[in-house]
Amino acid sequence: METGPLGRGPRAWARFRLGSRRVGRTPAVALAPGAEENGLAIMLGDLVRQNLEAKPKKMADFDALEGRVSIVADDADVALTLVFERGGRLTIHDGIVGIPDVTIRGPSEAILALSNMPLATPLGLPLPSPRDPEALKTVRELVRSMRAGKLHFYGMLLHLPLVMKLTRVMSVNG
Repeated sequence: METGPLGRGPRAWARFRLGSRRVGRTPAVALAPGAEENGLAIMLGDLVRQNLEAKPKKMADFDALEGRVSIVADDADVALTLVFERGGRLTIHDGIVGIPDVTIRGPSEAILALSNMPLATPLGLPLPSPRDPEALKTVRELVRSMRAGKLHFYGMLLHLPLVMKLTRVMSVNG
């Protein structure tokens, strides 16, 4: 019989392979004190929780996230900080807390459109399928907002793995 990392037998290997992707695990998403007054913070917390519960395969990306992401909705005069800790913990703060690794700034409509980002490729890259008109429309609108200088991603190139995992966790697709 094969020896597994946590003991002997096939069950030990199954527990090891599942790792942090335990079936039925509730995502650790919490609002920091004061964030319960921030409507965008509440909405994003619910979005992350629902995405992870509906698609448990996203838990691997959630568990691997580590860093701070600030989101500023200029038109709504709202800001928040998502603090991800390795092992699958997210705390959402009102305002910008600490020094963010990545900052997303733009109109609330464009920020919320990021949750519709298509994830059509096997690696979960945000590329639309040419056969999906809704996905093409979403990407076109986001690119148009970026070209017009309305939507900005600060620190994205330095923290690309963080942004890619965040996109996969936040997107209702994939």
